[in-house]
Amino acid sequence: CLSIALCWNEFFPINKKLWTSSFVVLTVGLDLMVLAILVYLIEIQKYKHWTYFFEVFGKNTLFIYLLSEVGVILLDFFEVGDRNVHSWLYTSVFQPFSDYFGSLLFALTWMLCCWAVGYAMDKKKIYIKV
Repeated sequence: CLSIALCWNEFFPINKKLWTSSFVVLTVGLDLMVLAILVYLIEIQKYKHWTYFFEVFGKNTLFIYLLSEVGVILLDFFEVGDRNVHSWLYTSVFQPFSDYFGSLLFALTWMLCCWAVGYAMDKKKIYIKV
């Protein structure tokens, strides 16, 4: 798929913003390579001790997704002084690292907070399914 995408790039440039067919073929090729490597490591070689972090997300997927969405809404709703908690938290804790790196740190921190809730639910054997 990768070589097809690179050949197709000559006629139809790889462009993420437009989701060109060459971009789609390239990303599908990369995804298939990563999936093949993961299947080999996890299923064939039984190299699983590092996968628990991701299993937590998979055990309560819908709940963690809704928590992340509702949590951000609540951060925007409540206020600290004249700003909402979301803005206050970002500007006072994460923005000093720089705009882009601070934004990355904020996103990673929020993801880890949601993961921690999923981890606690997994340890208590609480699984919410539809």
